[in-house]
Amino acid sequence: SVSTHLVFRGLHECRTCSPRLSSGCSGGVCLALAMILKQNNNLSKDEDEHMEDSFYSFRRLLMSHSVWAPFSSHAVATTFQVEVVFLLSYGAFTIVHVPIAVICGIFAIGMVAYWFCAVVVLILSIVRGKLHKRMHRRAMIFYSWWPILTFVLCSLSAVLGCSLGHHMWYTTEQPYYELDSLQPYRDINPAIVPGKQLQDAGLVDFSDGVDVDRAKGGCFVNAGHTYCVAPILFTGELYAGLGNTPSFGTYDYFAVGVDCCNCPNQDFRCGDWKNPLAQGGIRSMDHRSRPFYSLAVSDWEATYVKEARHPLFFDWVQNPHFQKAVMWHTFSSTSLLGCLAPFPAAFLLTVLAANALRILVQGSVASPLDVPQPPKGLEKAWKVFLPQMLGQYEEEREQLMAMPITAAPDYGAMAVPKPAVVKSALPGGAAGV
Repeated sequence: SVSTHLVFRGLHECRTCSPRLSSGCSGGVCLALAMILKQNNNLSKDEDEHMEDSFYSFRRLLMSHSVWAPFSSHAVATTFQVEVVFLLSYGAFTIVHVPIAVICGIFAIGMVAYWFCAVVVLILSIVRGKLHKRMHRRAMIFYSWWPILTFVLCSLSAVLGCSLGHHMWYTTEQPYYELDSLQPYRDINPAIVPGKQLQDAGLVDFSDGVDVDRAKGGCFVNAGHTYCVAPILFTGELYAGLGNTPSFGTYDYFAVGVDCCNCPNQDFRCGDWKNPLAQGGIRSMDHRSRPFYSLAVSDWEATYVKEARHPLFFDWVQNPHFQKAVMWHTFSSTSLLGCLAPFPAAFLLTVLAANALRILVQGSVASPLDVPQPPKGLEKAWKVFLPQMLGQYEEEREQLMAMPITAAPDYGAMAVPKPAVVKSALPGGAAGV
C-alpha cells in the first residue's frame, strides 16, 4: 500500500541519519514508524524479511552502531557455502573411494557454476536492460553485492581446496595407502635374501650389521635435480672385486634420495644418514623419480663394475613402522587444520563485506528498493539465479497496482458566478447593480 511504501522510505531515511539527536533525526521517530508498520499494515513475506534483516530490523534501528550491525544472514550463508565448496574440492582429491570423490567434485563444480551463472545473468541484465542508468544504479549495487562476492569466494575456495588436496594426496596419503598394501619384512640380510623375493616389500627392518656405503654411490642429474643412490650392504662397505658379494651374485638393495649428494656420488646424505641407529627402509613411493633412480643405479654399476638385477629403492630410516604412522598423522592433522581454516577467513571477509554494504546503504549509494523490471527474455533466469531481486520487484509491483486511483478534479469545468442584480427604489424605477 501507499502507507507501507512511505513507512519503508521513512525507515530508510532514519537509518541513514546521524545517531545524534541534534542532527534532526530522532530514534523515537524510527520506533514510531516501525510500530505503525507492524500494527497498521499487513507485511508480505518479502517485506518482513527486509525488516528482520540485520540492516532493517527494529533492533538495528535502535542500535545502529552496535558491533553486531555488520552481520547479516547473507554473510553467514556465504560463509557456509565457501566452507562447503572447500570441503567438497578437498574431498574430490583425498577420498579414496572414486565414486564418492567424483560426487564431491560434481557438487563443488555445481555450486561454483551456479554463482557464475548468477553473475552472468547480472551482466546480461545490465547490458540488455540498460540497468546501469542512474535510476536503477542503487538497486543494482545492492542486489549484485552478494552474488559477485559469493562467486569470487567460492571460486577461490575451490582452487585452494583442490591445490591442498592434490598436494596431500601425492605427498602423504597415496604413499601411505600404497605402503599399507605392501608387506612388512624383518631381519633381512642383503647378502642372503635376493631382491627378487621382496618385490612386494613395503617396510623392511634389516638385520644387525647392515648399513649404507655412503662413499660409493651412484647419481644421475636431470632438469637441475640430482638423483642419488647408495648400496645397502652387510658390513656397510663395498669391496672391490668379488669381496663381500651377495651369495646370489647381485646387489639389489639401495638407499635413495633427491638433491642429497654430489655427482659423482661419494658423499651420500639422504634419509637418516647421520643416525647410527638407522637400520630400516621404507619403500620409495616416488614414482616420478623411480626411472631416474634406475639410471643412477646404471651409473653405479658402470663405475664399480657390479650388477644389480632386481634393484629395490628405500628411504633410509631408523624405524620404518613409526615413520609410516607419522605419515598418517601428518595427513590427518593437516587435513583437519586445512578444512577448518576457510571458515573463519570467509566469515571475516563476509562480515567486512556486509559492513561495507551497510555503509553504502547509509550513504544512499545502494538500496533494496526501486528494483527494475527484468529484461525481456531473462525472467526465468532471474527466478533461478536472482530470486530475491525478482521477489522484491514483484512485491513492489503489487503494491503499486494496489494503490487507489482517485480522479483528478476538473478545474476548467467550474462555473463562474454572475453578478447579482439588485432592484433599488430609484426615481423612475431604474435597477441598480
